[in-house]
Amino acid sequence: MATVARLSINRGHSFTAKHAMWLVFALMTLFVFATRERTLLDSSSFLRQRYSPFSWLLLAHAVPGALALFLGVIQFSSRFRERYRKAHRVMGRIYVGSVLISAPVAVAVSIALPLPTLLMATVFQSSGWLVATGIALYCVRTGRIQQHREWMMRGYPFAMVFVVARVLLAIPAIERMGVMGIATVVWSTLVAAGIVPSFLIAIQSLRASQRTTKLRVAQAAD
Repeated sequence: MATVARLSINRGHSFTAKHAMWLVFALMTLFVFATRERTLLDSSSFLRQRYSPFSWLLLAHAVPGALALFLGVIQFSSRFRERYRKAHRVMGRIYVGSVLISAPVAVAVSIALPLPTLLMATVFQSSGWLVATGIALYCVRTGRIQQHREWMMRGYPFAMVFVVARVLLAIPAIERMGVMGIATVVWSTLVAAGIVPSFLIAIQSLRASQRTTKLRVAQAAD
């Protein structure tokens, strides 16, 4: 049993690929807000002028969207879930409420924007986020905790598209492509958001099976 304990401790304190992913995403988020979103505070900026006719609609989308983006990261922390279960549940409710507001309003914002080519992309993104979050909510309400986590993994990447797409669009070569570059990046990130989580879930399942086998061997050796 000592071997099993050592394996658990080492795994719990190691810097994993999951930590690296969240670190990179945090840096990407800071980059987006520092280089693009902060210009919304400038009344003479292009973005401020672009959204000014429906600024109230943008706020209805952006505030709960930003809240969901932040809370989602915390909700994925295993240590936080284990130590602060009540807070995890409360934040989960706030997250779901934020998605229910932000996702549909995103479609309204897209309709108001002078870029009709991105309307269907927004519909696809919002629908994927809403459906996956709704299924995750159903799973946790019916006691299917593992399935709940998996559907959260499928839903949150649709929120991550907001950050990832804007980082890619900041690349000079893509920026020079204009509308074609925007459409290419948006649709590419949406496809990735819909496919990649299923691969990650399958890999996690495989690794969990391998860990179970190793623990059984360690127990037999002790």
